[in-house]
Amino acid sequence: MGDLVYRLLLFLNSSKNEDINYTIATTMLHNINHISDMNINKLADICYTSPAAISRFCRKIGYSSLSEFKKSALINKNLYSVGTMQAKGMHLNISRENILNNMSSEIDKEILDLKNSLDLKIVDLVIDLIFSTPNVSIFGTQFSQLMAQELQRKLVMVGKLISHAIDVQEQEKLAESLKENSLAILISPTGRFTLYHEKLWNNIKNSKATVVIITEDKNLEGINIEYKKRSNYIIYLPNKEEPSVYIDSHRYALTYLIEYIYVRYGSLYMN
Repeated sequence: MGDLVYRLLLFLNSSKNEDINYTIATTMLHNINHISDMNINKLADICYTSPAAISRFCRKIGYSSLSEFKKSALINKNLYSVGTMQAKGMHLNISRENILNNMSSEIDKEILDLKNSLDLKIVDLVIDLIFSTPNVSIFGTQFSQLMAQELQRKLVMVGKLISHAIDVQEQEKLAESLKENSLAILISPTGRFTLYHEKLWNNIKNSKATVVIITEDKNLEGINIEYKKRSNYIIYLPNKEEPSVYIDSHRYALTYLIEYIYVRYGSLYMN
């Protein structure tokens, strides 16, 4: 189903013309916490367009129907408005110096936890697959998408071109093209990719490609049991014993991991 804010911003940032779809996307972002409660006529009214245009726009950004679009809007509202995805530290009455110090401590701990838990043998196996597989594709959304793009950029500098697509729909097409001699790398730190991007995950899962997944090490069935069933290799990010107060979980561990993969690849295959 995907994150609605991510899809709307992606559409907005890639739009070349400020047409009616641009207006719809902008209006929805301004009203992001309310659109799950609106019917199609109300959505059309606030966007100064027709119900038919709203339906077309929903399909344009990857939703099969208005119903699926509104379910995504409700998930977004529950995650962000309730505070699940907000930094809890912004609600604490502490000094700016303490905010900075506490953030630094959380970042340091996240990086250290990855350093102490990372299975370097598995990472080397994955790096060897990246080197030896002719068709490598990497998948992810939101921050994971940025990290996928960053790894793509860095690997080019050490002689390896891998495939990636920014838009979720284009990633779905990329996953459909996976063959037996392909390698698919999925970045899913929280393990919820299968819930938010079911079609994309099914395309990866049903392919004959070798599958590598980067995700949190959880022993919860239903969170990453799908990954364990389908993946050939899993690179685990460390579990979060306590939720972060100031930083997004896994952001710095994932950045550290991507940098390590790049440097290790270069040390093995450039020298």
